[in-house]
Amino acid sequence: MKKYYYIFLLAFLPTILSAQETIKVFSLSEALDYALVHNYDYINAQTDIEIAEKKVWESTATGLPQVDGSLSNDNYLDIPVTLMPDFISPSVYGVNINGFGLEPVQPLPDEQQFFPVQFGTKHNATAGISVNQLLFSGEYIVALRASKTYLGQTERQKVQTEILLVEQVSKSYFLILSMEENMEILDSSLVLNKALLDETRATYEAGFVEDTDVDQLEVIVNNLEGSIRNIQNEVRTARAFLKFYMGIQPNEEVVLTDDLNSVLEHLNIDYLLTSPFQVEENIDFILFQTQKDLADLQVDLEKAAYLPTINAFFSAQTNAMRDTYSFFDSSLPWYPTTVWGFKMSVPIWSSGNRNAKVQQMKLNMKKMNVSEKQLTSSLQLQVQTARNNFSNMYYNYLNRQKNLEVTVKIYNKTNTKYREGMASSFDLNQAQNNFIQANTDYTLSIMDLLQNKIELEKFLTRSADQFEEVK
Repeated sequence: MKKYYYIFLLAFLPTILSAQETIKVFSLSEALDYALVHNYDYINAQTDIEIAEKKVWESTATGLPQVDGSLSNDNYLDIPVTLMPDFISPSVYGVNINGFGLEPVQPLPDEQQFFPVQFGTKHNATAGISVNQLLFSGEYIVALRASKTYLGQTERQKVQTEILLVEQVSKSYFLILSMEENMEILDSSLVLNKALLDETRATYEAGFVEDTDVDQLEVIVNNLEGSIRNIQNEVRTARAFLKFYMGIQPNEEVVLTDDLNSVLEHLNIDYLLTSPFQVEENIDFILFQTQKDLADLQVDLEKAAYLPTINAFFSAQTNAMRDTYSFFDSSLPWYPTTVWGFKMSVPIWSSGNRNAKVQQMKLNMKKMNVSEKQLTSSLQLQVQTARNNFSNMYYNYLNRQKNLEVTVKIYNKTNTKYREGMASSFDLNQAQNNFIQANTDYTLSIMDLLQNKIELEKFLTRSADQFEEVK
């Protein structure tokens, strides 16, 4: 038997070790740290910053020297033919008639005559290099500023993604803790009621109680089992979302170590209700300011269309023409051509097109200023609403907590009375239902409280500090 045991152990040891490796243990802070490394949206947000950095260099490189090389080789199977006017025949006729008095055998045609000629060589090669340099462009200057502003926008969007990720992970984490707390209480109640059901069934078989007492307890047990089963399914769903937000594979197991009571004990009520809200520190306001900067740059871009554009250029090329393919013969000549200069393009008149574009961008900026005031008022209203909701949820939580304590006390007394024959199964069922309802209300109050806490903390987060860390 030992031999077979060791063979089995060696065969399945890799699977056992692999299963152990997939178990991950997290406190809330550890879960947040893990998510900020493995979350898919957060990874893409970091990649967006890298893309924006490349965009900045792309815009910068437009104003740096642009060098192009060229090499061509033309091999004519048939050299192009050109028709040239027949200027020889009239001269010959004129000399014969006027100079020598000779009569032409054939008269000179009245229409212009042509004869075909071929210019050029069968093989031609050209090698060249050109350099272009932008000397001045108002649009280039504005575009360079816009690319840097866009980089700042992607960095701020990464902070926004981080804030949203913290909210998602925290809500999922607290939701799991709350439901597991509820399930733990129901589990303990189920154990007690199953034991009580067994005692009552034995008492019924002895003829001391009615069958309705057994039926009432069976209803209680069935209800508890159904509630526990529903909560288990909800916990599985919540865990799946938590793993998704954290970037963990579905087949990996996650263990949460934070205690719900400890989280509730460390609620900083005064900070949440009295901490001042700085709208300038809010990520939505910061992102709006970036959009406003981009809109302002759009005005400058349209104005830059009034300015001239100046480019310098240099070009050098060399050509070779051969009747045979002998381009690699160094004794034969190549003919160079070199040119340099500059080109200035000056906008003169656009029939009001440029002015209309500038005015459109200015009107858009006017709208942005109004939207800024609207956003400020909206954020302040959201904070006030979040604080009122959190305050209501906090006092609701305290009330539900007291109600649960009272219903537990009533249920325990009713349970004791039932065992002593001083209460009916109906009384016990009623007390049990009140207990389950109070426990459900208490759990929901905890979830509402913690979710409103996260909502409120989102507004109190100093996003400007986070942005400085990103930079």
